[in-house]
Amino acid sequence: MMPEDKAALAEKPPAGTASRRQAIAGVGTTVAAGMVGAAMPASAQSPAPLRMPAPAPLLVPRADLVNVLEYEAQARLVLGPAKVAPILGSDRTVTDRITLRPRMNIPTRDLDLTCTLFGDQHFTPIIVGPMADQKRFHSEGEVAMARGASAAKAAMVVSSEASMPLAAIAQAATTPLWLQVYANSPKVKDVLAAAGAAKAVIVTVNATAGGPTIPASARIDWSAVDTVVKGTSLPVIVKGITSPQDAKEAVARGVKGVVVSNYRGGNAAALTGTLLLIAPVVQTVGDQIPVLVDGSFRRGTDILKALAFGAKGVLIGRPVMWGLAAYGADGVQGVVEMLQTELARYMAMCGRPSLAAVNSSLVRVHAPLPAASNNRG
Repeated sequence: MMPEDKAALAEKPPAGTASRRQAIAGVGTTVAAGMVGAAMPASAQSPAPLRMPAPAPLLVPRADLVNVLEYEAQARLVLGPAKVAPILGSDRTVTDRITLRPRMNIPTRDLDLTCTLFGDQHFTPIIVGPMADQKRFHSEGEVAMARGASAAKAAMVVSSEASMPLAAIAQAATTPLWLQVYANSPKVKDVLAAAGAAKAVIVTVNATAGGPTIPASARIDWSAVDTVVKGTSLPVIVKGITSPQDAKEAVARGVKGVVVSNYRGGNAAALTGTLLLIAPVVQTVGDQIPVLVDGSFRRGTDILKALAFGAKGVLIGRPVMWGLAAYGADGVQGVVEMLQTELARYMAMCGRPSLAAVNSSLVRVHAPLPAASNNRG
């Protein structure tokens, strides 16, 4: 890794940025001013109080945020309960039962987080995943997302349900773009026709365009996958794989990669746990195609666990949407760089100087605590 790339992994707040303490002091000033007004005698107050517009939410300066979950809190302030609802939610029941095994006295000075996927070298294995209609959360939508992802040196997946033209998104991006389309979508041919700017195509088989998620028991529509494979020369990746059998079938049909993803609405992740689905798929097809994963990744440690189980890349969805909603392109960059930095930090703490050194010996899966233990004081 080049020295300038290492520097990109370091968190350095920009000079002149207000601290959190100053932001809180600002709140105090506002409250104090309100108290002074309330204490004025009636004769000194305006007989017809002015109707002032609702104040903008007082966001914490981006450089002062210390973890990705704080971006969620800022997105809540900006969007409000109704608008933020589609990008909330995460089940960490399984994730938090998996711990990392640190190693000491192993040189990790020359950390290398680079990886190669579908012919492109990536700065880290963290990829901005697809999310439809991003203008719901920010006026510049996918264009701002592309700028933020590119600033963080991360590839981006563009949804077929994007709210901005693909040409505008491609113009804003300096890192690889992948396209995503739903297996049942009538836009498949249009997406493939416009795929000249892309480096890969993801076919989502566990959700429908503009509709509900598909039940876990439903069979994958391989005919739709075949249509995409035959309709493009780009690598085709199937998203929504949960079983080794389906991954094996994907390879047989010419698919060049799979994304392990069990998002089907509700709390399905609590029943199986995406992380625990990775290893069986990798053991079946990992020497033939790369296995990627998405679902409830919130910290660099989450990503490291996925890599330890054999994933070659991790798609990040809702956290980058929090960053977009609260801070625009800068927020997207901030979320991705924070995850990159955390991944580098914990690789070093675990004595893994490169992704090639990350393997299953790094993780330990713990059994759930007995119900009775939760009642102890």
